[in-house]
Amino acid sequence: MRKLIPRLLNRLAQRSVDAEHVRPLRPPAQGQRSLRRPPPPPPVFFGRAESILLDEVNPITTPRAYRRHKSLPPQVTLPESQKTHTFSRDGTVEHDVRREMTAEERDWWANPYLRMLATPLRTCTRSKRYLPTDFLIRLSIKRLPSPRASANARPSHTIVPDGLQHPKFKNRDSGRGKYIVCRRAAVQDALSKPGSIARALTPPTALPAYIAHLLRLRVLQELELLAARLRSRPHHADAAPILRRLTQREFATLRAGRAPRDTGAVAVLVVPPLNRDPATGQRPAPHMSPLPEPARLARVSALPPSVLCRVSPAAEHSGAPDVLSPMRVPLYNGVPLFPGRGQRVALHARLCHVLKLERDARWRHGGGEAPPPAESEEGKPAKRRRGEVASHAFLLRSSADTVLRADTVPLAIALWRLRMWEGEDVWEHGQGTWGSVV
Repeated sequence: MRKLIPRLLNRLAQRSVDAEHVRPLRPPAQGQRSLRRPPPPPPVFFGRAESILLDEVNPITTPRAYRRHKSLPPQVTLPESQKTHTFSRDGTVEHDVRREMTAEERDWWANPYLRMLATPLRTCTRSKRYLPTDFLIRLSIKRLPSPRASANARPSHTIVPDGLQHPKFKNRDSGRGKYIVCRRAAVQDALSKPGSIARALTPPTALPAYIAHLLRLRVLQELELLAARLRSRPHHADAAPILRRLTQREFATLRAGRAPRDTGAVAVLVVPPLNRDPATGQRPAPHMSPLPEPARLARVSALPPSVLCRVSPAAEHSGAPDVLSPMRVPLYNGVPLFPGRGQRVALHARLCHVLKLERDARWRHGGGEAPPPAESEEGKPAKRRRGEVASHAFLLRSSADTVLRADTVPLAIALWRLRMWEGEDVWEHGQGTWGSVV
């Protein structure tokens, strides 16, 4: 060791240091790295004095130089340090500079239906058609653990849904998977035909109920993540509200089919609070487990799980072509959509928690104090008029302004996927076409 250290110091002193190869003190750029580079000039094949293979960059020996790469997608918000230029790991400035979305691009990004259509395409095993993955359910084969008593026995496998929960709570299993349209009738039809999803494997009979439970759990997880985003960004709560309650007059107007005042509405959830147990005097505990609730006798509701309410007058679409349908907002009835009492309690609690965060953000924006109650001419607190009392309907908004605070599109997509699952028979209209899926 005594002879090695002097030799090493002597070698380092004799080594010439090139300033171009020294890494800068700036930390390496984090996040997605762009592969886009300016394309080289097109090659010239005629009138040459030497072979094209002798060129340093040519399409034969260096074809990667002519490969086209996509630019980095725009972001909703961008830090000030990345708005001018972006450094790579070697200290050079990248050719593809990140940028913020324009107002029109934020409007597109706030549309849940455009986001669903922009997901990657996969083949449905039932209809044999290419559909976006948000319209499909991924099924994978999972190996079941064998008991200790039969360690030498042949391992058994089963078919389970994969990727329904949010990646923050559970990652998607690695390996291959099959996709099937997000309809209960399609999965039940696959159960009646052994080997339709995987050879020599029959899906379990409880697979549709388990898929429905995970789709409802995804809605609760998206609400929990939405509350976390609002907690970190409480600004502009008054100008761009995310969630609010509808008054009884507004809810009656929406059910009558007339246009509401809010143009950024993407969903309406009707979730009344659960009554207390007469024996114990307490409400059921929230259920957020990936495992379904114990089977109990649930109350049968005559209401449909969801209906589409028109948000624009019919006169606006009188001269429109038949391919353009009037804009509608889905109205979700919480009782038939969440038959389990535990999940319905969790849904109502998380909706009220988001409302509380919105109210606290408005108070903080207004000076940190609660607004004084309105008073009548006699000096007493004024009573609310009939129809101005808050209803059990929650209005979810998504627009170019709300995405600057929090992204509500994943919640709207999770609700729409649950609506597709509880919808009508997929094979009734069009044999799995777009009209039957959407």
